[in-house]
Amino acid sequence: MYKSFEIKNLRCFSYLNISNLERVNLIVGKNNVGKTALLEALFIHCGAYNPALTLNLNAFRGIETFIASGMSDQTPWDSLFYNFNTLEPAELKGKIEIGKQIINRGLTLKVLHEKAELAKVSLPIDPLRLRSEPGQILELSYEENGEKGQHFLIIEPRKGEMKLEPAPPPPPFLAIFLATKTRMPALDEVERFSKLKLNRQHEKIVSALQLIEPRLKNLEVLTISRVPIIHGDIGLERPVPLPLMGEGMTRLTSFLLSIGTTRGGVVLIDEIENGFHHSVLEKVWRAVIAAARDFDVQVFATTHSWECIKAVHEVSSQDEIYDFKLYPLERIDDKVEAVEYSRETLEAALSIEIEVR
Repeated sequence: MYKSFEIKNLRCFSYLNISNLERVNLIVGKNNVGKTALLEALFIHCGAYNPALTLNLNAFRGIETFIASGMSDQTPWDSLFYNFNTLEPAELKGKIEIGKQIINRGLTLKVLHEKAELAKVSLPIDPLRLRSEPGQILELSYEENGEKGQHFLIIEPRKGEMKLEPAPPPPPFLAIFLATKTRMPALDEVERFSKLKLNRQHEKIVSALQLIEPRLKNLEVLTISRVPIIHGDIGLERPVPLPLMGEGMTRLTSFLLSIGTTRGGVVLIDEIENGFHHSVLEKVWRAVIAAARDFDVQVFATTHSWECIKAVHEVSSQDEIYDFKLYPLERIDDKVEAVEYSRETLEAALSIEIEVR
C-alpha cells in the first residue's frame, strides 16, 4: 500500500506531492493536467530498479517506442522529463507499507551526457561514439531504507539494441498498467485466467462479472483456429467469445483478472469509466473494490466522469470500511497540485452537485 507519493521533474510535473493514499484512489482533473502521467510515475516507481520500464510509457499512450539514432538530437526519454529537459534529473519518492514494514524508496532518473558520467558504465561500447551520440544512456539510481544501487539502460543507436547493466532484480511487488490506447494482449488475459483457475479462484471473477451480466454462468478458455480465447456461457447454444460480449464485459474482465493475479501489488487503470453505461458504474465499482480487498491490491484509477465519482463514493459508503479517496489535480499557474477530498467533503460536494472533476 502506497501511503504517499512525490514526483519531481517528470512529464508535466515540476513537483507534485500526494499523501494519505487509500486502497482505492481515483484521480480526476481537466484534460492535460497530468492524470495519466501520475499513473505512469507510479508504474515506474513500482518497478523499483528497472529503467527499461520508461520505454513502456509512450506505448501506453499509443506511441510506438523508438530507438534514437545518431541522425537525431533527441533521446528516447525527452518526453519523460519536465519541459523536455533531460539535463535535469527526475525524482520519484514513495512511502510504502508492506505488512508491518514501511519502505521509503526514492528513485532518480537521469540521462547521461558528460564524459565523467559515461565512465560509470562498464560495457564494451565505444565511448567516443557514445559521446558523439549523446543521451543514449539512462541511469536509474535508487535508495531504499538506506540501501543504494544503480542500473543503466543503454541504447546502442547504430545497432538499435537495448541493454541493462547490471540486470535489475524483480520488484518487491507486481504492478499492472491498464491503458486506454492499448489493450492487454488476449494471450496475457488467457494466462491470467488460467492462473486463477489453477488456484480455484476464477469463480470470484465469474461472480463479480455476474453483477453486470446476470446470465453469465461460467468462463472457460476455448481454442479456435489455434488461438485460445476466453469464452462466456450466457445460456445460448454455445459459449460466446468474451470480445463479443461487449466493451464493458471485456474491460471489467481485464480489471478483475489483473487484480486477481497481482496479489499484494498495484493495479493502475486509466479512464476507468470507458465502455460502461452510467447505470452500471456502481456495479463495476462494487466488483473492483471487492476484488481489491480479496486479493490485497491497491488500485489507482483516473476518470472524467461525475457519475463514476458518485458511484464509487456510494459503493464505499455502504461498507463498514471507507477505503476510497478522491484526488482532483489542479493546475495553478505553472504547477499541478493534488487536492485531497475526505469522505465528508466529497459527500457535501456531491449532494449539492459541486464540480469535483
